[in-house]
Amino acid sequence: MRRLSLALVIFLGAGVWWHQPLRRAFLAVFRLPLTTAERTFSILLDLPQVPHLEIELARLRTELTQRQLDVVHFQEAFRHQTRATQLQQAAEGRNPAGSATPLGSEGLRFGTSGPVARVIGRTIIPTEHVILLDRGSREGVAREGVLVDVAGVAGRIVEVHPTTSLGSLLTDPDSRIACLVERSREGALLVGTGGLQDRLEYLDLDADIEVGDRVVTAGLGGSFPKGLLLGVVTKVQRDERNARLTAWVRPAVRVSQLEEVLCLPPSKNAD
Repeated sequence: MRRLSLALVIFLGAGVWWHQPLRRAFLAVFRLPLTTAERTFSILLDLPQVPHLEIELARLRTELTQRQLDVVHFQEAFRHQTRATQLQQAAEGRNPAGSATPLGSEGLRFGTSGPVARVIGRTIIPTEHVILLDRGSREGVAREGVLVDVAGVAGRIVEVHPTTSLGSLLTDPDSRIACLVERSREGALLVGTGGLQDRLEYLDLDADIEVGDRVVTAGLGGSFPKGLLLGVVTKVQRDERNARLTAWVRPAVRVSQLEEVLCLPPSKNAD
């Protein structure tokens, strides 16, 4: 019986040795306890380092978040500087790069400029179009000063503090700007409506005005110099019964997208 058992063992051993798949399976089964013990021992050695690794991971996450914020701040600063340069070029009468619409027939050649202010707040009342700027009297902002964008007039300064100021946009219901139809030189008053378009009032019934006409500042008795672009006529209504003509104007400036404005001193015509 012992000889039979020994012969069987020898036979199996020879089969395992010469049969490659069996040999691999045998070695894998033989090594499994050793491999498991080795991995368990390695995990036990690494356990004390887990709290340190968690702290390091949290630090790396915080550092990555800070780097991402730095990139965002850099991009915003670069964009703001680019816009400021464009606005200063407009004030000097040069056509800013990327500006598809001229500011007016006479440009912005004032011989003077002003600070570029960021819009840091807006009124929460839908019908009021008032913005808060991060520049005030310390930077040279003056009440009744003119707010312009590279596309045209944005509004005027209505309140000034040392480091901030309030601007009323030309779409605000309290906004009133003397203006001209650039093509025909018809005079009118541009009135804010609190909506996306302004209204031209005090036009004669037979006034020469058409859809597509550009409307510019008249420079009469106010803070706005003459010739700055206000917007384009989109609709003309003639009321024969009441002898009244009203026109609607789309502002050249996208007031809802304003982020920076150039704060120019008021015209000499201002009170």
